[in-house]
Amino acid sequence: MRKVKLLLTLLVLVTLIFPSRLWCGTTGKISGKIVDAETGELLIGANIMIMGTNLGGSADIEGTYYIINIPPGVYDVKASFIGYQSVVKKQVVVNVDRTTSIDFELTIGDLQTEVIEIIASKKGIIKDLTASSEQISADEIQKMPVESIGDILSLQTGITQDAGGGLHLRGGRSAEIEYMVDGISVSNPFGGGMAVSVQNNTIQQMEVISGTFNAEYGRAMSGIVNIVTKEGTEKFRGSISGYTGDFLTTHDDMFFNIDDINPLSQKYFEGFVSGPIPFVKNANFFLSTRITDVENWLYGQRNHSPSDSADFSSTNPENWTIQYGGDSSIVEMNPSQSRALQGKLSFRLFNNLKVSYNLISDYSKWRGYNHSQKYNPDHDGTSKSWGINNILSFTHTLSPSTVHELRIANYTYNFESSKYKDPFDPRYEKEIHNQANTPSDIFAIGLVSTGFSERYSNTLAIKYDLTSQIHRSHLVKMGVEYRQNKLEDEYFVVRRDEGTNWQLQVDDVSSMAHNYYKKKPIEISAYIQDKIEIEDLIVNVGLRFDYFNAKSYVPKDFTNPSNISTGSSEPKSFDDAYEDVDAKMQLSPRLGMAFPISDEGTLHASFGQFFQIPELGRLYENPDFEVIGTFESFIGNADLEAERTTIYEIGLQQMLTPNIVLDATCYYKDVRNLAGTKLYETFDQVSYGKYTNYDYGSVWGFTLALDLLRAGIVSSTVDYTYQVAEGNGSDPKQAFYDAGNNDESTKTLVPLNWDQRHVFNWVLNLNGKDWGISTISRYQSGYPFSPSTTYIQTSNVQLRNMGRRKPRVNVDVRLYKNLEIAGLSTTFFMQVENLLDETLSENFPELKQDDIEGHESKEYINTLYDYRYNPASQPRPRLVKVGLSVNF
Repeated sequence: MRKVKLLLTLLVLVTLIFPSRLWCGTTGKISGKIVDAETGELLIGANIMIMGTNLGGSADIEGTYYIINIPPGVYDVKASFIGYQSVVKKQVVVNVDRTTSIDFELTIGDLQTEVIEIIASKKGIIKDLTASSEQISADEIQKMPVESIGDILSLQTGITQDAGGGLHLRGGRSAEIEYMVDGISVSNPFGGGMAVSVQNNTIQQMEVISGTFNAEYGRAMSGIVNIVTKEGTEKFRGSISGYTGDFLTTHDDMFFNIDDINPLSQKYFEGFVSGPIPFVKNANFFLSTRITDVENWLYGQRNHSPSDSADFSSTNPENWTIQYGGDSSIVEMNPSQSRALQGKLSFRLFNNLKVSYNLISDYSKWRGYNHSQKYNPDHDGTSKSWGINNILSFTHTLSPSTVHELRIANYTYNFESSKYKDPFDPRYEKEIHNQANTPSDIFAIGLVSTGFSERYSNTLAIKYDLTSQIHRSHLVKMGVEYRQNKLEDEYFVVRRDEGTNWQLQVDDVSSMAHNYYKKKPIEISAYIQDKIEIEDLIVNVGLRFDYFNAKSYVPKDFTNPSNISTGSSEPKSFDDAYEDVDAKMQLSPRLGMAFPISDEGTLHASFGQFFQIPELGRLYENPDFEVIGTFESFIGNADLEAERTTIYEIGLQQMLTPNIVLDATCYYKDVRNLAGTKLYETFDQVSYGKYTNYDYGSVWGFTLALDLLRAGIVSSTVDYTYQVAEGNGSDPKQAFYDAGNNDESTKTLVPLNWDQRHVFNWVLNLNGKDWGISTISRYQSGYPFSPSTTYIQTSNVQLRNMGRRKPRVNVDVRLYKNLEIAGLSTTFFMQVENLLDETLSENFPELKQDDIEGHESKEYINTLYDYRYNPASQPRPRLVKVGLSVNF
């Protein structure tokens, strides 16, 4: 730890002596030359200003200028010089981490004459792109038929989505993506994803970095999702949107109750207001909210109540006794509700000091569909999650070339799932009871879920960044970050049986049925990088340091991990039985280069090493290291090393026509040290599994993308990804499951569960003066699966993931029309998801006549097809939404 403190102290001293300016992935840069239009003479000292802001600069002795620390957006840029007519270039686009080149040619004239205005053309080639990256603006998001960040991400090149909805960037596991909001990580420390979600209408710009990202980014092996949220405007403005809809499908034979159309079954509301803060100078605000309440598309019927029981002991089905205590009403079985709120305050206390505070909160409530409980729909509990994210930022401009920023963030994540909130709720006394085993292929009768799950995390992050344009060709960035995580996880079941005298009881935390832990791991990181921009070469080179301390312990003796008595001996003392884990440290170099080969083309190549501590939930799983029956127990490992990926990439951007840009990229990833399984055996011959850095894999592929810049009313993007993602296990516990099934673990690389060889996305926008149509079309090749060798679906490890599902095609569309009503700009719109009403025929059950005949005597309860066919295996049916938004 002393070495770490010394390293950080030296880094801070260096950055204070060698001043730099904040960048940190939330701002961009404008640079260029200012010359005399007739002679080409350099106009040294000419002024450049971004209109509507206090950002600006002046031309140096070489006639060049640069303006840094520009929030992403669209601006008007003005150049002026004594004795020359001013020129304004309008609609200049600034992107995160990018340099926008804007040159000016000024004409001699009277300063009082009319200013010349020029519409800046959109740049098709990104000359400083050294690694694959896609940026999506607020305007683009607004036009697309998307509801969430996940919908947007699924359209990006190199991203695939597994059968459960998890996102995988360039073949990596879903937890290998780092999510950042306004320059600071907000990933869920338990298992990846966002701890607090961000709504689409609050995004100013989102960047997806899938290549070898710069040293300023860490804690990820596959890529970065970098979100910059909107700030308040100089004038009051806002919008309110409300829309509703329902599922319109012809597949009423596949989805129970889907033909009962209710236009108000899916309800959505969102709105925002923005403007200056009254009576406060140089201050503005942005406030947004979104509310959803949806029944969704999977239903059951309340034929039974949880207190019902049945007696199937007789060999003659006619003598079975079954209670029907339900009211036969239709019940939605996968409903969800959500509420989200974001508020952002920005203050410019002085010309060189800006303070902003961003509050993001969300709340979600949902139930997942359980097919076995179709006629006992009150069995399952409800899941809830909520979180709050606070980000306080101080941005201080030391000079036109130097800015530094301090960010302090605190975010919490809460999750709970149970049938009733109180484990001693008297309703459990009626709904936990003895019940004869239900025969195969018959829906469950009675009972409720008895599990209780609660998770809580709190993360404090302090991040200090400095960046300086020390030379017109060198943009140097440095930064340090400290993160303190607090994690709590608890799971238990409530029981009522003969052993508890039929009283409700929760076992002690020492029981296998009750687990609890509270941990406080810490993370420290530091980086330094230089962006070198010369005429024919752009280089991003950097080095990153990461430190992680799990603040936990592991058993010394894995033949007795839970330290129980062996024979007549007493358990060892804690210090003799367990040992503290060592902190983990690593250095990762990054290098990316771009070679502009002409004004219409550029090459790039990059290399990087990336490290990531596995999901913290895996480190602390089964915190008491309890082991029971063979292959029934699995323990975490707080001593896991960082997972490691090495990425190589080469790419080309080329203007094919003035309006069409080609982007082609090839990449290779070598993945090592992934969390996997090691098997152990206790002193009494009980086998169990433990996490270890055992798994490995490789990913390679190429992407092709065509960007049709807007021509008239048409704009479009088309991308294709070919990718091979292989490894020795898709699940870190795969070897454990194999051993429990008496299968041999995979010794060679096999396709991973999310390996999709072909992915094609096409986004088409037609935008007129007051109308528009946007479509998203997707083609995805099928997921791999393990073919069975017998009709009873016995898997064969030799055939693991050697089969392929059928490909999928999906089309979403959005139409809108703008009208002026009562002086307000009003937009009517309709959105259709799964326009083609796609279904997967391969997910229908295959029934043999012998099975159908054998089930005939039970069909007064349910048919065999009803039980074997799970509607949740199908894509969501066609959903039609209509609504309006009012802008003011």
